[in-house]
Amino acid sequence: MSEMRETQRINPDLNHDCDRIHLEDYQLEEVILPATKREPARKAIRIRIQGRNLSAVAQPLIASVGTIQVRYMRIAPDERSLEGILLKEPQAGSFVEVILGDQDAARHPTPVDPTKIKRV
Repeated sequence: MSEMRETQRINPDLNHDCDRIHLEDYQLEEVILPATKREPARKAIRIRIQGRNLSAVAQPLIASVGTIQVRYMRIAPDERSLEGILLKEPQAGSFVEVILGDQDAARHPTPVDPTKIKRV
């Protein structure tokens, strides 16, 4: 796998065609998952990650917050954001990471602060 990089916001005025993943921002919001036949309704955390080159290609795109993997992930058609669900609350100081198979890996430089999660 490629070396993990911390990414920064890219100035949109710069004209470049870099194919690497860039993570600009993320939001965490508490949600209620509906009840199913097997499980009652429960709380989870919805995550939205903005950036560039968040592609759906042959190699899997994996996102995580610390050791918690993002589930039910959807990538926007413009490849500038992805959304998913964290089934557990991330620990303070965990980092948001996105990995594209063995091609690229990026980490957002700001650690998670659980007090900034929007609560229901």
